[in-house]
Amino acid sequence: MTRRGKIARLPQSIREQVNRRLENGEQGQQIAEWLNSLPEATELMAAEFNSQPISEANLSNWKLGGFADWQAHQDALDVAGQLSEESAELDDANGRNYTEQLALCLTARVALASRQLNSLQDDPGAQLKLLRELCMRLVALRKGDHNVQLLELRRDELDLRRKQLKSEDALRKLKRKQLEEEIEPTQ
Repeated sequence: MTRRGKIARLPQSIREQVNRRLENGEQGQQIAEWLNSLPEATELMAAEFNSQPISEANLSNWKLGGFADWQAHQDALDVAGQLSEESAELDDANGRNYTEQLALCLTARVALASRQLNSLQDDPGAQLKLLRELCMRLVALRKGDHNVQLLELRRDELDLRRKQLKSEDALRKLKRKQLEEEIEPTQ
């Protein structure tokens, strides 16, 4: 979902600071005053919101939407980090790469999002929408897994083919040498 409110339109670095301040329990009035003192926020409010400053109500709306999304993302990162730590020994043994770590993070995010289904019991439409989104994410994750496996199989097949060609080339050279040795004594 694309958010269009005052806070959502601020640069990402400022939104991150807003989220951290909210997470730390800073009061809305203090955050609004801080935001309204920033040149980036003042310029944005002048350009897109008829110079209306950011209010506590704007922060309250953000807290229910963008901030909640940010918290879910942070939770997903925490879960992924925990999973990564718990499986560090296996990861070292298997030589896990960056894309596998990313897939782990995405899997954790999908798992967290699936928990939201219970909180949407009163809104079947929202529940269905979230379920569709989760299904699309899972399909994309699985497709990525399958693509990685297919790539590994193709790489193995290519290695085998190279070895076969080298063996065939070595066999031809050996036969040629044997033929040359057989022909030499008769001359």
